Amino acid sequence: MRGFEEYLRGKGLRQRTVVGILLYTKRFLEWLDDEGLTLESCRYNDLLGFIKKYREAGLIPNNLNKHLRGVKYYFEYKKELGEIPYNPAANLMVKGECSTLPKDILSKEQVEQVYSEYEAQTPVQKRNKVILGFYVYQGLLREDIELLEPSDINLNGGTIRIRRSVRLRGRTLPLNASQVLGLQEYLTQIRKQLLKQKGQDSDKLFITIGDSDHMRDALKELLNELQRKYLFLISFTQIRTTVIYFWVKEKNIRETQYLAGHASILSTQRYKQVSLDDLQLQLDLFHPLK
Repeated sequence: MRGFEEYLRGKGLRQRTVVGILLYTKRFLEWLDDEGLTLESCRYNDLLGFIKKYREAGLIPNNLNKHLRGVKYYFEYKKELGEIPYNPAANLMVKGECSTLPKDILSKEQVEQVYSEYEAQTPVQKRNKVILGFYVYQGLLREDIELLEPSDINLNGGTIRIRRSVRLRGRTLPLNASQVLGLQEYLTQIRKQLLKQKGQDSDKLFITIGDSDHMRDALKELLNELQRKYLFLISFTQIRTTVIYFWVKEKNIRETQYLAGHASILSTQRYKQVSLDDLQLQLDLFHPLK
C-alpha cells in the first residue's frame, strides 16, 4: 500500500484524510477477498454488496460515503497504473447523506479584486495570475489545475477543457475576456521560460520551479501571499464556493451542475438552498409590511 499512500499524499490530502482512506481501502480489499473477487473482476453491482454489508453493520450514509471515497481513490490509482480499465465506483454514492451548506461566501467584488489587483511582473507571478483567473472565473479546484495541459486551452474558441478527476466530471468552460491575453502570453512565452528554468520538459500546463514538482506547494505559497493582503480570504475553495453560489443565482440548476462538474445534482442544490436562505433574509429585513 506504500505506493497508494504516496499517490494520496501527491493529491495534497491531509494526513488524517490519508489515514482514513487507507483504512477504508483495507476493509474493501478484505471484503473482496472474503467474496472471492479481485479488483479486476469487481463491478458496480459487486460494490452494492460492499455497501450492503456496512449498511447492515449500522453505518450511516455519511460513513458509507467515506468508505466509498476510499474505494474510488484506490480504483483511480490502479487505473492510472494501467492495471484496470475503468473505475466502477466513480459515480457511486449513498443517498441520504446530511451535507452542510456552503459558507464563508464572498462578494463578486471581493473575488474579482483578488484577481485584478494581483501584480504579475516575474514569470512565476504571471503563471500565478493565470491560475488565479481559473479560480475566479471557472471555479476550479487544485485537482483540476494539476491535470491541465496546454492542449486544453482553446484561445480561438475562448474555452478551456477541464479533465475528469476523482471528484468532478469533465467539462468545457468559457474563458473570461480578461484572461485571454495573459493566457496567450503564458502559452507562448512564460511557460517556455519556466521550463528552461526548471531544466526539464513537462506535459502539464503549469510548471513549478524549485525543489517541489507539486503544484500544491506553489499554490500554498500563493495563498499565503494573498492572505497577508486580503483578510477575508480563507482558501481557494472559498473562491470556488463563491463562484458556484453566483452561478446558481444567475443560471439554471442543470447548467450550474455542468459548470461546477458536480456528478450529483444534490451537490449543486446545496448552493440553491443558500441562495434561497439569502433571499429569505432579505425579505425578513426589508419586507414593506414589517
